[in-house]
Amino acid sequence: MLTKIPFKINYPLQIFHPTKEINFNDEDERREIFERNIYHNLFGKKRNNLLEKNSQLFFKLGEEVLNYMARNYSDLSILNLSLFGSSTILENPRDYDFLAITQGDIFQLDEPILNLNGKKIQNGISIKGVDNYIRGFKKEDNSIQSNRLEQIIDRTAISLFRRHIPLFGKDFINNEEEFLKNAYAQVSDLINNAYELFYLKQENYFIPEEKRAKKMLTRCYEATSYMGAVDSDRIIQEMRKEIYFALKDKYELEKSKKIFEKFGKLYEEKINDFGKK
Repeated sequence: MLTKIPFKINYPLQIFHPTKEINFNDEDERREIFERNIYHNLFGKKRNNLLEKNSQLFFKLGEEVLNYMARNYSDLSILNLSLFGSSTILENPRDYDFLAITQGDIFQLDEPILNLNGKKIQNGISIKGVDNYIRGFKKEDNSIQSNRLEQIIDRTAISLFRRHIPLFGKDFINNEEEFLKNAYAQVSDLINNAYELFYLKQENYFIPEEKRAKKMLTRCYEATSYMGAVDSDRIIQEMRKEIYFALKDKYELEKSKKIFEKFGKLYEEKINDFGKK
């Protein structure tokens, strides 16, 4: 178990720009969206060229997601559809993750296989009501599940502008102050979650070793984005580079565990250093 740092978020939040609608097909607007994203650079100054290279794939797949939502969730009003996750940094991702923000306070996950140009593609669609992000998740009880749902909302609400690639609907507002203030809470949440779900062997449900290995790496890689946002330390970028190349390799559980342990030591050192400042 690694040191846990709680989120400190000043709800209610505004998450949408008051007037701006996304036009993802506009080259200048798309460039601005990519430049603000945490995966704009893979590590150091190495540019992530996959963002622009795959931009039309993201857009077309987003259209298929919207069509799927219209058929299966016709009662929901979608305010924004965005792409996030490891599919923005991997050459051949096995699936794509989308966030559909709707009216209300719905909290649901769907995992359809969609057809794009004759190819079947696995997708995860996280369907969340905007009220969750404005006021924070309303805990109905003190269960572990309820606490995890609260953490999902907290870590997403403050990082939409930087973590997600908006494809349709309203653009996100820049919550940079909340984002930076909670950077190490983001890291804490990601790696403790990865430790509990993927590092430790779960007895109550089966997760393939390859998936456990990949999930540990992707969460550590994302965590380096938040560390790098507040600290330009060379060691962080070296760690980020090591994780990135591990993501391009075969996913082996023991190798991922060793990288996770190395990252955990760096995390503990960094929060100890910040505590002394």
